Amino acid sequence: MKTFELPKSISLLAKELQIIQMVWQGVPVQIPKFAVYAIIEKPIFDKIVFQSGRKIGLLHLARYKIPVLDPFRGDIDFHPNFALIMSHSRGNRFGLYGYPADHIESNIQLSCSHASVSRIVKDYV
Repeated sequence: MKTFELPKSISLLAKELQIIQMVWQGVPVQIPKFAVYAIIEKPIFDKIVFQSGRKIGLLHLARYKIPVLDPFRGDIDFHPNFALIMSHSRGNRFGLYGYPADHIESNIQLSCSHASVSRIVKDYV
């Protein structure tokens, strides 16, 4: 089995990777828990905007305007059961974005030596 070494800042915290599995339109997607900023139940979009020909929902939370995007590059046409809000940074800039979800399971753990770990974390480290 191929192993993947997590960055030291993460690997020092645990021997297992905690995962949140969201299901959107029947498709499960695994996201590392360290990338999740918040889970919002029954989100109501403040606005629907069009960008690059796609409908994107906007949530206004405090000083943040958080875009909620379909992870499969479709349109946001209705209110999902959940919005999974992720944090991202580039240099010293911080931002938030979200994915809609029909269902969320948050009690999944994988050994850091599991073959799927590299695929799950690659977009978040």
